[in-house]
Amino acid sequence: MFGILNDLNFVPIFGMVFVGWLFYLKYRDKQIKNKVKSALIEKGIDPSLFDSKPKNQQNENQYSSFKIGLLLIGIALGVFVGYILNLTLGVPNFVAYSTMILVICGIMLVYFHKSKTE
Repeated sequence: MFGILNDLNFVPIFGMVFVGWLFYLKYRDKQIKNKVKSALIEKGIDPSLFDSKPKNQQNENQYSSFKIGLLLIGIALGVFVGYILNLTLGVPNFVAYSTMILVICGIMLVYFHKSKTE
């Protein structure tokens, strides 16, 4: 009945549209910030006053790449362990992959918070 849903052709198309939309939003954000800075310069206001961030927010940005890296490692390990569970124990695909991804990403999140407090 729904041929496109059975073939799963929509998944890569949706992914490409989603990534394109994220790039567009990032571009628009930079464009708007540049317009605001230009307006501030025209009025004689120093735009660097609006760039300063609170200390705690600067500290959070310092760990963002570490957090994203741990998330991606957790996803990769979850897929690998889910594949092993599927092969050895015969656990269904969806159950094996989804639970292992969530469990290992949770472990990585706990590791992140532990390493951040040290």
